[in-house]
Amino acid sequence: MARVNLARRAEIGSERRARTRAAILDAARDCYAAAQAGPVTVDAVMQAAGLAKGTFYVHFNDLEELEAELGAVLIEEIDERLQPARRAVSDPLTRLATAATILLRGLAAQPAQARLVAHAADHIPDFGEAVHVRLREDLAAAQAAGRLALPSDDLAARIVAAIAMQAARDLGLGRIDKTAVRDIVRTILRAIGCAPADAAARADQAARNADKFTRQIAAASAADTAAG
Repeated sequence: MARVNLARRAEIGSERRARTRAAILDAARDCYAAAQAGPVTVDAVMQAAGLAKGTFYVHFNDLEELEAELGAVLIEEIDERLQPARRAVSDPLTRLATAATILLRGLAAQPAQARLVAHAADHIPDFGEAVHVRLREDLAAAQAAGRLALPSDDLAARIVAAIAMQAARDLGLGRIDKTAVRDIVRTILRAIGCAPADAAARADQAARNADKFTRQIAAASAADTAAG
């Protein structure tokens, strides 16, 4: 009689559960990013995943828990894209403008991702709070340096988030495209107190920073492909 490898059986079961959980998250992304999105329900998510409804509750207690995990994944993806570029810029307002430029260009290139981010900002509290915290990092530094005209970095962060998320909605719905990104970034800077010429100069510098970062990513990708 063959001996059962219990450790291997447990490993296979764990891998299967991980794949199923990932499939549910991917289906949720698709539902929340749909161009004509109705109310997202457990039924809709599981239908998109091609799985039985009961399977959902093996992995999540409710839709709020699924949304919280989806929001955490989105923040991780955004951080991975923006933090290297942010760390390369010393001035806090130009750093903020650079991050906004990279983010909005990415959303312009992927309208479904723009719709997903806009939905997360509206409906996933943890996502909105994480965005707010990251904005306040740069805005607090700007305030400490005497470069923020508004009375608090908290108010500034809310203004920046409101403009950026409205841009995400418009990009997702095709109301605007990547050509609007520079003007949106300039508007963000003006809204938090930059003079017109300063806002324009910083938006231009942010665009150059974003271009440089894009070239670096492309070069690194090409190097990885060659090495592979």
